[in-house]
Parts: sequence; structure tokens; C-alpha cells
Amino acid sequence: MTDARKETAIIPYALLALYALLILRNAWISDDAIITFRAVENFLSGYGPGYNPFVRVQAFTHPLWMSLIALVYFIGGLFLPSLPNALFYATFFLSIAFSILTVFILLTRVSRSDVLSLSLAALPLSLSNGFIDFSTSGLENPLTHFLLIVFIASFLSGKSNPARLALISSLILLNRMDAFLMTAPALLYVLWASNERKKTLGQMFAGFLPFLAWEIFSLFYFGFLFPNTAYAKLNTGVPHSALILQGLDYFLNALNWDAVTLFGILLAGLSLYASPDRKRLFLFIGVALYLLYIVWIGGDFFAGRFLSAPLLASTAIVSGHLEGRQAQGVALTVVVLFGAFSIRSPLWSSNMVAYLPAYPISDRNAISDQRLEYFGNERKGQFNSFVENGFREFEWGSPFAGNQWRFTGFEEVYVAEALGKPAYKKGPNTYVIDYYALSDPLLARLPATEWEIGHFRRDLPEGYLETLQTGENKITDPNLSRYYDKLNYIISGPLWNWDRIVEIWRFNAGQYDPLLEKYLESVSH
Repeated sequence: MTDARKETAIIPYALLALYALLILRNAWISDDAIITFRAVENFLSGYGPGYNPFVRVQAFTHPLWMSLIALVYFIGGLFLPSLPNALFYATFFLSIAFSILTVFILLTRVSRSDVLSLSLAALPLSLSNGFIDFSTSGLENPLTHFLLIVFIASFLSGKSNPARLALISSLILLNRMDAFLMTAPALLYVLWASNERKKTLGQMFAGFLPFLAWEIFSLFYFGFLFPNTAYAKLNTGVPHSALILQGLDYFLNALNWDAVTLFGILLAGLSLYASPDRKRLFLFIGVALYLLYIVWIGGDFFAGRFLSAPLLASTAIVSGHLEGRQAQGVALTVVVLFGAFSIRSPLWSSNMVAYLPAYPISDRNAISDQRLEYFGNERKGQFNSFVENGFREFEWGSPFAGNQWRFTGFEEVYVAEALGKPAYKKGPNTYVIDYYALSDPLLARLPATEWEIGHFRRDLPEGYLETLQTGENKITDPNLSRYYDKLNYIISGPLWNWDRIVEIWRFNAGQYDPLLEKYLESVSH
């Protein structure tokens, strides 16, 4: 190997090292991730994967991510049973491992091997505040990124394997259902391009069996096909016109705070316009569908969270497709200018707020830089800030090690302003619900009375708190009272009882919807 080739061979690893350094420097765990932590503790303690022990409500969006955290946490507990903050470490390990693997596959399997193409693969990700923030965070993004890049690498390879592509898409669905929008067009392309469509369809069906199996389990165990969070955030009663405006604001926020992310996505579209490529076009259609979905649902309160996967897919398109050294050079220059000279660049201090008191954490539309909100306000490293701000000493000893997560019966009902650390600290003997309905299926089916994006507040119906406190139905409205009886039987009744199975069918078929509609009519007057 010549010296020039040796130097070129080093480039992917140098770029990977830069990315790894930046995610380690900016690593964090979000408060929302702790919603999953409580479910993990309950699951491994034998109390079921619900948010409250023995109450079958799926308060996490990401079954696959939750399962992997539980697995690593369990294995770690076998070898290091007294390690403090073990769940924190397990989540960090998974996040960082999947993130580094993602960029490694992008650089070695998807991108061209020249320096400019490799730089166009790695630098938009490394300089994107959104992508770096959600390369950790404790949320499911790192696993979504990993599965997406594996899908793209397989799809762009010589001959796409329909079963493999469907299996990866199935895992994406298990990790976060809406992310499937990014792979669905590519799957349709594979089916359309096949000379044996019936056989291809059968192979794809086999690939989707893991997701279908989960849905059957979810319907039987939780009583519903979708997580409770979907009902809480998508069944809000907020006019869609307001949500669409909020969704557009999500992109304006990205333009102001993280322009390199939007430019990276736009660059993929421009490269395909200049030089069409059928396979990559279908990948970009998936990106476009997901962007439209973001607008439709109103975006999110996590700045950049929903744009990290579209950026990854876009860099995969660009790094393997954009031609011409001049075009590549111009694109790379813009990426560096947008990324390196933004005040929110991951290159700069991860706790910038401590040095710039006027630095905005949230914009006027309640879209916020959550990492800075929780861990950017002290002149110390991310890990120390995380541990010292309440994650070391809990009333329950060391809950991240699971040593004292023991359920002896519900002692109180706690209505949280938001789930996360405060609710987690209450331990398993407190029945926790929240005004935003993430852990409560009844509230999730009521319209929001106040809202900011990502936080749709519900009022507690009259008598509902007393119902939870006493275990007896004290809801005053007769229609809602009967509706609750049916719902509560599904989530708390005997698991294998045939009557419960019948109620699951009736509830999902909408037979009890008129009861809810009558209640809503009565309170609207």
C-alpha cells in the first residue's frame, strides 16, 4: 500500500474518532428517558412492563429500545450487582455503541471512499446539534439511526434481499412506529422492481413477523395495538391547523438553531435533482414523507430530535451520490460554515449557558434545547452534572442498580406535572399518573384543555382521583364511569380471562365510544 493510500485509509477512522469525541463530550440522559427506566425496573422486578406495577399500560414508545436496555441492565447486574447508577450506564453504553456503529457503517459501507465523500458523510452529523444531542439522550434515536443505516446499506447493495429489508423495517417499527415512513417507499420499490412479486411479498411478510408478533402480544397484554403515548399525543383535540403551524415552526427553529441539519437534508434533494438515481430517490421520498409527518403532528418540544434520522438518511444519499469535486467542495464548505460557526455547534462548550446567561434554551413556541435545559447550567462536565443533580442519592437507595425496587402495595397516588425523575423517585409503591396522560389510558382518551407541543394537559374528571385512591369507581358522570369500568378491566383485570379478551375486542371496535362522546358533550355545555 502506498503512503497516499495509507493516508486515505486513515480518513474514515479519523472522522469516526471526531464524531465519537463529540458525542462523548456532549453525552446526556433526558428526563423523558427516565419514563422508560421506571418500566424497566418494574419489568425486571417481575411486576410487568407497565409504568405502575401490575397495571398494563405501555408508557414507553419504543419496545425494542426498552427491551435492549432491560437486557443490558440485567446482564450488568449479574456481574456488577452493587454498581451505582447501573441503569444510567447501561443506557449510555447502548447509545454510544449504536451511534458509533452507525457512523462506521455509513463511512465504510455506504459512502464513497474519497476524502470529500467521506467528509460529506461524517461532518454534517458531527456538526449537527440535533444529531449529536440524540446520539445519546437515553431516547430511542441511536437504535433508529443504526437500523436505518443498516437498511440503507442493504438496500443500496447489489441485490436487495426483500426478507432482510422487511426484517430491518420490522425492527424499526418495534423501535418507533413512525420511523417506518422512511423505509416504506424503498420497500415498495423493491416489490415494484421484482420479477416475482408474489414471492417477494411472501418474503417481506416473513420479515415483518417480529412486528406482527409484538402487535398480537400488545393487543393481548396491554389491550391495544399502539402505545399509550400515541393516544396521549395524537388524540388531543387540538385543531390540525394549529398543529401544522407548530410543525412549520419546528423547521424554523432548526433553521435558527441548527441550520446544518436542514442544509444536509436539502443537499440530498439537490444532488438527486442534479443527477437522478432511482434507488436513492425512493430513500429520499421516505425522508420527505417523514418531514411531512413532522409538520402534520406539530413537531416536538425536543429541538432537533425528529430531524436526526432524516439527516442521517440524507447524508447517506449525498456521500454515495454527489458527483464533481467542485460541487462536493462547495457543499462541504457550507456544512463547515453552518456547523462550526453556530453558537450551538457541538464543537463548542457543552455547558454554554453557564457562560452566556442570556443564551436561549426555549423559543417562543416551546421548542427547547433539552440537553442545555437540564445539564448546561453549571460549569462542570455532563456526567457530574447528571449524577450530582439528584441521580446519586434517592429515597430508594440506588434505584439504577435495582437493589431496593420492591413493591409491597400502593401507598399513595401521585399526579405528576410530568413523568421523569420526580415520578421515578417516588418508587414502585406510589401509583403515578400525569396530567399529560402518558401513563394513564383514560386521560389519554380525553381532549387536552391546555397545550404546548409535546405536552397536552388534561383535567382530571370529577371523582377520578378518588377512584385511583380507593380502588372503587367514584367517577361522577355515569357515562364516563361505565367507560372507565371497561377500560380498567382491560388493563387490570385477570390477564387470561375470556371476558377480558371480549372487552378488548369491543373496546378497540369502538363499541364504547358513544359513552365517551356523551361525557364530552355534557362537559362541553
